[in-house]
Amino acid sequence: MKKIGLWFFGYVKLYVTGAFTERFLSLINNKNIEIWNVEPVEDGYTFYVRRKDVYSLKAFRKKTATRIKVMEKHGLPFLLFRYRKRKMLVLSVILCGILVYLGSLFIWDINVSGTYCYTDEQIKTRIEQEYVTLGQKKSQIDCEELEENLRADFPEISWISCEIVGTQLNVVIKETLEGTETIYDESVPQDIVAAKEGVIVEIITRSGTPVVKRGYSVNKGDILISGVVNIYDDYDEILESDYVVADGDVIAETSYEFSYSFDMEYNEKQYTGKHQKEIIIQVMNRSLKLSLPHKEYMNYDDVEETHQLCIGHTYYLPVSLTVHERREYEPQHCQYSEEEAKERMNQKIQSYLDDLSEKEVEIMENHVTIDISNGVCSANGTIVVWERIGYGHPISGSESSEE
Repeated sequence: MKKIGLWFFGYVKLYVTGAFTERFLSLINNKNIEIWNVEPVEDGYTFYVRRKDVYSLKAFRKKTATRIKVMEKHGLPFLLFRYRKRKMLVLSVILCGILVYLGSLFIWDINVSGTYCYTDEQIKTRIEQEYVTLGQKKSQIDCEELEENLRADFPEISWISCEIVGTQLNVVIKETLEGTETIYDESVPQDIVAAKEGVIVEIITRSGTPVVKRGYSVNKGDILISGVVNIYDDYDEILESDYVVADGDVIAETSYEFSYSFDMEYNEKQYTGKHQKEIIIQVMNRSLKLSLPHKEYMNYDDVEETHQLCIGHTYYLPVSLTVHERREYEPQHCQYSEEEAKERMNQKIQSYLDDLSEKEVEIMENHVTIDISNGVCSANGTIVVWERIGYGHPISGSESSEE
């Protein structure tokens, strides 16, 4: 803020020389005139001082028989003086600054990250259609309410954070990936139930009552850790029951079925180098297309890139430039060799395994086999893994029982 104030009112860099430059600086200090970046140079010193204090230095210059030279001028007053004969330019700059400030009061971009089951576009479209439209005032947006609405709309979302930065609404989410995370609401008593079938490998209970043990086979929906904690007397009779938020980690051995196939014969695109472009300039809801007459291509790819005007990293403006390009190609008939087909299939399998690893599962066995017959390369089999399968589920009737 201080730097903005200095620029707004102006400041200069001075070069003082003479026999009594130290006395000159001492007089400035005694009068509480602020100077900064004082540096000794040949025959004197250089320093910065506010524009309004420059005239006060004349008296000190006479007393100390020193000479002052202006080295640099900074700030709005000097800028306006420099362009005093170009009033329209100055007016345009001021008007531009006002427009930029007014634009900063609205949301012009929505950024979504952290998706897995859903896509960024799904979340973004839902937000724009139901909750936040581009061009809406930032003061009208309740981030906490938006978070609750999105959790209700997308059940797989386990954690979400909405934040306004500049003119951008940032939405960061984390999803429950097929029961690999234990998600629970601390305000409601809950059980930990199975997200899928499997054989229990390990169970760690932090709160609640464990229902299964190692080696148990469970089905989807079975209770793994109960949120009901019974208190017994000396005769193993239940005195009372407490309802808590069950918490713990349940790891089970589960399996995934893998099946994928592709034809050995395929068409490869040979680009001819011919292309045509169309440029679309969009300002808020208005757009302008700049293009030459369309050329007819038999086979072509559509490639589109949109760039939104941005100042810095988070100050987006309602102005975008879209480049739409058509690239012509000629299809060329090709066929995989057995080695090429197996290599491509192995890459597909490895990609699938990598996706599983991102879910924080431990791959134990891989029973996928590759077969090539009748012009088709196929892979089928089972992948055995260890993964967390527990997630929070409200205890039915717990509220009435508590009452």
